[in-house]
Amino acid sequence: MKTNFLILSLLSLFLISGCQKKELASPDQGRVINLNLSGVSTEILEFIYKDSVVASTNASKFSITTLLAVDGEAATLDIRKQGTSEILQSRKITEAPFNQSISIYYDGSKIYENAVTLLLKGYAMSGEVEFLIDGQLAGEGSVKIDKTLTLYMDNEQTRTLTIRKKGETTALLTKTINANPASGQSVTFFFDGTSIVDNIKLSPPSNPANMSITGQFSSLFQLQSAGALFKGGDVDLVFYIRDNAGVVTVPNPAIRITMPSSGAFVNFELPPLPNANSFYTYDICEVGTETLPYKDYLIPTTYPPKINQGRFFGELKFGTSHFEAGTSKLLLLQDGMSLKVSPAAIKGRYFFGKITDLSEYFQ
Repeated sequence: MKTNFLILSLLSLFLISGCQKKELASPDQGRVINLNLSGVSTEILEFIYKDSVVASTNASKFSITTLLAVDGEAATLDIRKQGTSEILQSRKITEAPFNQSISIYYDGSKIYENAVTLLLKGYAMSGEVEFLIDGQLAGEGSVKIDKTLTLYMDNEQTRTLTIRKKGETTALLTKTINANPASGQSVTFFFDGTSIVDNIKLSPPSNPANMSITGQFSSLFQLQSAGALFKGGDVDLVFYIRDNAGVVTVPNPAIRITMPSSGAFVNFELPPLPNANSFYTYDICEVGTETLPYKDYLIPTTYPPKINQGRFFGELKFGTSHFEAGTSKLLLLQDGMSLKVSPAAIKGRYFFGKITDLSEYFQ
Protein backbone atom coordinates (compact mmCIF):
# COMPACT_ATOMS: atom_id res chain seq x y z
CA MET A 1 0.00 0.00 0.00
CA LYS A 2 2.87 2.35 0.90
CA THR A 3 4.57 1.41 -2.34
CA ASN A 4 1.50 2.43 -4.40
CA PHE A 5 1.30 5.71 -2.52
CA LEU A 6 4.96 6.42 -3.23
CA ILE A 7 4.51 5.75 -6.94
CA LEU A 8 1.49 8.08 -7.13
CA SER A 9 3.42 10.83 -5.32
CA LEU A 10 6.36 10.60 -7.73
CA LEU A 11 3.99 10.65 -10.74
CA SER A 12 2.24 13.77 -9.44
CA LEU A 13 5.57 15.49 -8.89
CA PHE A 14 6.67 14.63 -12.47
CA LEU A 15 3.46 16.06 -13.97
CA ILE A 16 3.76 19.28 -11.98
CA SER A 17 7.37 19.65 -13.03
CA GLY A 18 6.43 19.10 -16.72
CA CYS A 19 3.81 21.84 -16.60
CA GLN A 20 6.27 24.27 -15.12
CA LYS A 21 8.77 23.58 -17.93
CA LYS A 22 6.06 24.16 -20.58
CA GLU A 23 5.38 27.62 -19.19
CA LEU A 24 9.07 28.50 -19.31
CA ALA A 25 9.19 27.47 -23.02
CA SER A 26 7.12 30.56 -24.00
CA PRO A 27 9.61 33.42 -23.47
CA ASP A 28 8.53 37.05 -23.37
CA GLN A 29 10.52 37.98 -26.48
CA GLY A 30 8.09 36.07 -28.81
CA ARG A 31 8.50 33.61 -31.67
CA VAL A 32 11.25 34.31 -34.22
CA ILE A 33 10.37 34.67 -37.93
CA ASN A 34 12.55 35.12 -41.03
CA LEU A 35 11.24 38.18 -42.89
CA ASN A 36 12.28 39.04 -46.47
CA LEU A 37 11.73 42.64 -47.61
CA SER A 38 12.07 43.22 -51.35
CA GLY A 39 11.07 45.69 -54.04
CA VAL A 40 12.02 49.02 -55.58
CA SER A 41 12.09 52.52 -54.12
CA THR A 42 13.08 55.96 -55.31
CA GLU A 43 13.97 56.87 -51.70
CA ILE A 44 15.86 55.20 -48.85
CA LEU A 45 13.26 53.49 -46.68
CA GLU A 46 13.39 52.40 -43.03
CA PHE A 47 11.40 49.54 -41.51
CA ILE A 48 10.26 50.09 -37.93
CA TYR A 49 9.29 47.36 -35.46
CA LYS A 50 8.55 48.15 -31.82
CA ASP A 51 9.91 51.69 -32.25
CA SER A 52 13.25 50.42 -33.56
CA VAL A 53 14.72 50.47 -37.08
CA VAL A 54 15.17 46.80 -37.97
CA ALA A 55 16.18 47.28 -41.64
CA SER A 56 16.73 49.94 -44.29
CA THR A 57 17.19 50.04 -48.06
CA ASN A 58 20.41 51.23 -49.70
CA ALA A 59 19.54 51.04 -53.41
CA SER A 60 16.66 51.53 -55.81
CA LYS A 61 16.19 47.75 -56.01
CA PHE A 62 16.52 45.88 -52.75
CA SER A 63 16.18 42.50 -51.05
CA ILE A 64 16.72 42.37 -47.29
CA THR A 65 16.31 39.50 -44.85
CA THR A 66 15.92 40.06 -41.11
CA LEU A 67 14.96 37.96 -38.07
CA LEU A 68 12.17 39.32 -35.88
CA ALA A 69 10.68 38.07 -32.62
CA VAL A 70 6.90 38.38 -32.93
CA ASP A 71 4.88 38.18 -29.72
CA GLY A 72 1.19 37.66 -30.36
CA GLU A 73 -0.66 36.34 -33.39
CA ALA A 74 -0.14 39.59 -35.34
CA ALA A 75 2.21 42.54 -35.21
CA THR A 76 2.87 45.65 -37.27
CA LEU A 77 5.88 46.64 -39.36
CA ASP A 78 5.92 50.37 -40.19
CA ILE A 79 7.60 51.88 -43.25
CA ARG A 80 8.94 55.44 -43.48
CA LYS A 81 11.41 57.49 -45.52
CA GLN A 82 14.82 57.84 -43.92
CA GLY A 83 15.11 61.05 -41.92
CA THR A 84 11.35 61.46 -41.45
CA SER A 85 8.84 60.38 -38.82
CA GLU A 86 5.80 60.05 -41.11
CA ILE A 87 4.68 56.44 -41.55
CA LEU A 88 4.05 55.78 -45.24
CA GLN A 89 2.46 52.39 -44.72
CA SER A 90 2.09 49.61 -42.15
CA ARG A 91 2.19 45.89 -42.93
CA LYS A 92 1.06 42.95 -40.79
CA ILE A 93 3.41 40.17 -39.74
CA THR A 94 2.46 37.06 -37.76
CA GLU A 95 4.04 34.39 -35.53
CA ALA A 96 3.83 31.82 -38.32
CA PRO A 97 5.01 30.71 -40.79
CA PHE A 98 8.73 31.07 -40.11
CA ASN A 99 9.49 32.41 -43.63
CA GLN A 100 7.48 35.52 -44.56
CA SER A 101 7.81 38.04 -47.39
CA ILE A 102 6.73 41.63 -47.97
CA SER A 103 6.97 43.42 -51.32
CA ILE A 104 7.25 47.21 -51.47
CA TYR A 105 7.23 49.41 -54.59
CA TYR A 106 7.60 53.11 -53.77
CA ASP A 107 7.44 55.75 -56.51
CA GLY A 108 8.14 58.72 -54.25
CA SER A 109 4.51 59.37 -53.40
CA LYS A 110 2.86 56.01 -52.63
CA ILE A 111 3.81 52.45 -51.72
CA TYR A 112 2.32 49.71 -53.90
CA GLU A 113 2.11 45.95 -53.43
CA ASN A 114 2.86 44.75 -56.98
CA ALA A 115 5.03 45.62 -59.97
CA VAL A 116 3.45 44.60 -63.29
CA THR A 117 5.61 44.18 -66.38
CA LEU A 118 3.74 45.22 -69.54
CA LEU A 119 5.15 44.48 -73.00
CA LEU A 120 4.18 46.81 -75.86
CA LYS A 121 4.94 45.31 -79.24
CA GLY A 122 3.87 46.42 -82.69
CA TYR A 123 4.51 48.41 -85.81
CA ALA A 124 3.74 52.00 -86.77
CA MET A 125 3.56 52.31 -90.55
CA SER A 126 3.88 56.09 -90.31
CA GLY A 127 4.12 58.69 -87.58
CA GLU A 128 4.87 58.23 -83.88
CA VAL A 129 2.63 56.99 -81.08
CA GLU A 130 2.60 57.84 -77.39
CA PHE A 131 1.81 55.54 -74.46
CA LEU A 132 0.00 56.95 -71.43
CA ILE A 133 -0.72 55.30 -68.09
CA ASP A 134 -3.72 56.83 -66.32
CA GLY A 135 -3.30 59.90 -68.52
CA GLN A 136 0.42 60.37 -67.78
CA LEU A 137 2.98 60.00 -70.59
CA ALA A 138 4.99 56.79 -70.10
CA GLY A 139 6.80 56.44 -73.44
CA GLU A 140 6.64 56.73 -77.21
CA GLY A 141 7.66 54.77 -80.28
CA SER A 142 7.72 54.59 -84.06
CA VAL A 143 8.20 52.00 -86.82
CA LYS A 144 9.19 48.77 -85.03
CA ILE A 145 8.06 49.03 -81.41
CA ASP A 146 9.29 46.74 -78.64
CA LYS A 147 8.94 48.48 -75.29
CA THR A 148 8.53 47.29 -71.69
CA LEU A 149 6.72 49.35 -69.03
CA THR A 150 6.75 48.63 -65.29
CA LEU A 151 3.51 49.59 -63.55
CA TYR A 152 3.19 49.77 -59.76
CA MET A 153 -0.20 48.58 -58.52
CA ASP A 154 -2.02 47.33 -55.42
CA ASN A 155 -3.83 44.00 -55.35
CA GLU A 156 -7.15 44.16 -57.24
CA GLN A 157 -6.19 47.58 -58.66
CA THR A 158 -6.36 48.34 -62.38
CA ARG A 159 -4.59 50.96 -64.49
CA THR A 160 -5.45 52.32 -67.93
CA LEU A 161 -3.15 52.20 -70.94
CA THR A 162 -3.90 54.71 -73.71
CA ILE A 163 -2.19 54.83 -77.10
CA ARG A 164 -2.50 57.98 -79.20
CA LYS A 165 -0.77 59.62 -82.14
CA LYS A 166 2.00 61.93 -81.03
CA GLY A 167 0.86 65.54 -80.93
CA GLU A 168 -2.82 64.60 -80.75
CA THR A 169 -5.23 64.02 -77.86
CA THR A 170 -7.62 61.45 -79.36
CA ALA A 171 -7.18 57.95 -77.94
CA LEU A 172 -6.55 55.34 -80.64
CA LEU A 173 -6.58 52.41 -78.21
CA THR A 174 -7.47 52.02 -74.54
CA LYS A 175 -6.70 48.93 -72.46
CA THR A 176 -7.31 48.02 -68.81
CA ILE A 177 -4.24 46.51 -67.11
CA ASN A 178 -4.84 44.27 -64.08
CA ALA A 179 -2.57 43.77 -61.07
CA ASN A 180 -2.22 40.07 -61.83
CA PRO A 181 -0.38 38.38 -63.37
CA ALA A 182 2.74 40.40 -62.61
CA SER A 183 4.44 39.20 -65.80
CA GLY A 184 3.27 38.00 -69.19
CA GLN A 185 0.84 40.83 -69.94
CA SER A 186 1.26 42.34 -73.39
CA VAL A 187 -0.42 44.59 -75.95
CA THR A 188 0.33 44.06 -79.63
CA PHE A 189 -0.88 46.49 -82.27
CA PHE A 190 -0.52 47.80 -85.82
CA PHE A 191 -0.78 51.54 -86.52
CA ASP A 192 -1.34 52.51 -90.15
CA GLY A 193 -0.92 56.23 -89.52
CA THR A 194 -4.62 56.80 -88.86
CA SER A 195 -6.01 53.97 -86.75
CA ILE A 196 -4.82 51.05 -84.62
CA VAL A 197 -5.65 47.36 -84.94
CA ASP A 198 -4.87 45.27 -81.86
CA ASN A 199 -6.89 42.07 -82.32
CA ILE A 200 -4.78 40.53 -85.08
CA LYS A 201 -4.57 36.77 -84.77
CA LEU A 202 -2.21 34.70 -86.87
CA SER A 203 -3.87 31.38 -87.64
CA PRO A 204 -1.88 28.35 -88.79
CA PRO A 205 -2.50 27.24 -92.39
CA SER A 206 -5.27 24.70 -92.94
CA ASN A 207 -2.75 22.63 -94.90
CA PRO A 208 0.67 22.36 -93.15
CA ALA A 209 2.36 22.40 -96.58
CA ASN A 210 1.01 25.92 -97.19
CA MET A 211 2.04 29.29 -95.81
CA SER A 212 -0.68 31.35 -94.10
CA ILE A 213 -0.68 35.11 -94.72
CA THR A 214 -2.58 37.84 -92.91
CA GLY A 215 -2.07 41.01 -94.90
CA GLN A 216 -3.14 44.62 -95.31
CA PHE A 217 -2.69 46.55 -98.55
CA SER A 218 -1.88 50.24 -98.78
CA SER A 219 -0.58 52.15 -101.81
CA LEU A 220 2.51 54.33 -101.69
CA PHE A 221 1.36 56.21 -104.80
CA GLN A 222 -1.27 58.54 -103.41
CA LEU A 223 0.35 61.74 -104.65
CA GLN A 224 1.06 62.99 -108.17
CA SER A 225 4.62 63.78 -107.16
CA ALA A 226 5.23 60.04 -106.70
CA GLY A 227 4.99 59.47 -110.46
CA ALA A 228 1.43 58.16 -110.65
CA LEU A 229 -1.87 58.53 -108.90
CA PHE A 230 -3.48 55.54 -107.18
CA LYS A 231 -7.19 55.53 -107.98
CA GLY A 232 -8.18 54.07 -104.60
CA GLY A 233 -10.89 51.54 -103.83
CA ASP A 234 -10.62 47.78 -103.39
CA VAL A 235 -7.88 46.02 -105.35
CA ASP A 236 -6.93 42.48 -106.30
CA LEU A 237 -3.50 41.06 -105.61
CA VAL A 238 -2.73 38.76 -108.56
CA PHE A 239 0.05 36.26 -107.79
CA TYR A 240 2.69 34.89 -110.15
CA ILE A 241 5.61 32.49 -109.75
CA ARG A 242 8.97 33.70 -111.05
CA ASP A 243 12.32 31.93 -111.12
CA ASN A 244 15.86 33.27 -110.92
CA ALA A 245 16.12 33.27 -114.73
CA GLY A 246 13.16 35.65 -115.00
CA VAL A 247 10.67 33.07 -116.30
CA VAL A 248 7.14 33.83 -115.01
CA THR A 249 4.29 31.32 -114.71
CA VAL A 250 0.71 31.66 -113.50
CA PRO A 251 -0.18 29.41 -110.56
CA ASN A 252 -2.74 26.71 -111.28
CA PRO A 253 -5.28 27.33 -109.92
CA ALA A 254 -4.84 31.11 -110.18
CA ILE A 255 -4.40 33.08 -106.95
CA ARG A 256 -6.30 36.39 -106.80
CA ILE A 257 -6.94 37.99 -103.41
CA THR A 258 -9.23 41.01 -102.94
CA MET A 259 -7.94 43.62 -100.49
CA PRO A 260 -10.48 46.15 -99.13
CA SER A 261 -9.88 49.90 -99.29
CA SER A 262 -10.75 50.07 -95.56
CA GLY A 263 -7.31 48.68 -94.73
CA ALA A 264 -8.79 45.61 -93.03
CA PHE A 265 -6.50 42.60 -92.74
CA VAL A 266 -7.28 39.63 -95.00
CA ASN A 267 -6.18 36.04 -94.40
CA PHE A 268 -5.23 33.70 -97.24
CA GLU A 269 -2.84 30.84 -97.98
CA LEU A 270 -0.15 30.28 -100.59
CA PRO A 271 0.67 26.74 -101.74
CA PRO A 272 4.28 25.47 -101.92
CA LEU A 273 6.57 26.76 -104.66
CA PRO A 274 7.69 24.30 -107.37
CA ASN A 275 11.39 24.50 -106.38
CA ALA A 276 13.94 26.35 -104.27
CA ASN A 277 14.86 28.69 -107.15
CA SER A 278 11.37 30.16 -107.50
CA PHE A 279 9.43 32.79 -105.59
CA TYR A 280 6.05 34.51 -105.52
CA THR A 281 5.44 38.00 -106.91
CA TYR A 282 2.16 39.87 -107.21
CA ASP A 283 0.57 42.61 -109.30
CA ILE A 284 -2.08 45.09 -108.15
CA CYS A 285 -5.21 45.26 -110.32
CA GLU A 286 -8.71 46.62 -110.17
CA VAL A 287 -11.09 44.00 -108.77
CA GLY A 288 -11.88 41.23 -111.25
CA THR A 289 -9.83 42.80 -114.11
CA GLU A 290 -6.32 43.17 -115.48
CA THR A 291 -6.69 46.96 -115.36
CA LEU A 292 -4.18 48.88 -113.26
CA PRO A 293 -5.61 51.01 -110.41
CA TYR A 294 -3.27 53.85 -111.41
CA LYS A 295 -3.73 56.73 -113.83
CA ASP A 296 -1.39 59.07 -115.66
CA TYR A 297 -0.96 62.60 -114.52
CA LEU A 298 1.11 63.60 -117.59
CA ILE A 299 -0.92 63.95 -120.79
CA PRO A 300 0.30 62.91 -123.26
CA THR A 301 2.30 60.39 -121.28
CA THR A 302 5.82 59.40 -122.21
CA TYR A 303 5.90 56.29 -120.02
CA PRO A 304 2.35 54.91 -119.71
CA PRO A 305 1.42 52.53 -116.85
CA LYS A 306 1.65 48.93 -118.04
CA ILE A 307 0.64 45.62 -116.51
CA ASN A 308 3.67 43.95 -114.97
CA GLN A 309 2.55 40.30 -114.85
CA GLY A 310 5.23 39.43 -112.35
CA ARG A 311 8.16 40.30 -114.62
CA PHE A 312 10.00 43.14 -112.93
CA PHE A 313 11.15 43.33 -109.34
CA GLY A 314 8.95 42.46 -106.41
CA GLU A 315 9.22 39.18 -104.54
CA LEU A 316 7.94 37.66 -101.31
CA LYS A 317 11.05 37.01 -99.27
CA PHE A 318 11.35 36.23 -95.56
CA GLY A 319 14.91 36.51 -94.35
CA THR A 320 16.84 34.13 -96.59
CA SER A 321 13.75 32.15 -97.61
CA HIS A 322 11.06 32.74 -100.22
CA PHE A 323 8.62 30.28 -98.66
CA GLU A 324 8.18 28.77 -95.20
CA ALA A 325 5.73 25.86 -95.08
CA GLY A 326 3.44 25.67 -92.06
CA THR A 327 4.15 29.21 -90.90
CA SER A 328 1.87 32.21 -90.36
CA LYS A 329 2.97 35.62 -91.65
CA LEU A 330 1.69 39.11 -90.95
CA LEU A 331 2.52 41.26 -93.98
CA LEU A 332 2.22 44.90 -94.89
CA LEU A 333 1.54 44.68 -98.66
CA GLN A 334 2.45 47.75 -100.69
CA ASP A 335 3.31 48.76 -104.24
CA GLY A 336 6.50 49.72 -106.02
CA MET A 337 7.24 51.07 -109.48
CA SER A 338 9.90 50.39 -112.10
CA LEU A 339 10.47 52.82 -115.00
CA LYS A 340 11.58 51.12 -118.24
CA VAL A 341 12.96 53.52 -120.86
CA SER A 342 14.11 50.95 -123.42
CA PRO A 343 13.69 49.03 -125.58
CA ALA A 344 10.70 50.76 -127.10
CA ALA A 345 8.55 47.62 -126.87
CA ILE A 346 8.52 47.64 -123.07
CA LYS A 347 8.82 51.39 -122.47
CA GLY A 348 6.57 52.43 -119.56
CA ARG A 349 5.85 52.36 -115.83
CA TYR A 350 5.47 48.91 -114.26
CA PHE A 351 3.89 48.53 -110.82
CA PHE A 352 4.67 45.53 -108.63
CA GLY A 353 3.96 44.29 -105.14
CA LYS A 354 6.39 44.32 -102.23
CA ILE A 355 6.14 43.34 -98.58
CA THR A 356 7.17 44.31 -95.06
CA ASP A 357 7.18 41.26 -92.80
CA LEU A 358 5.68 42.15 -89.38
CA SER A 359 5.31 38.57 -88.15
CA GLU A 360 7.85 38.80 -85.32
CA TYR A 361 5.82 41.54 -83.61
CA PHE A 362 2.62 39.52 -83.40
CA GLN A 363 3.81 36.07 -82.32
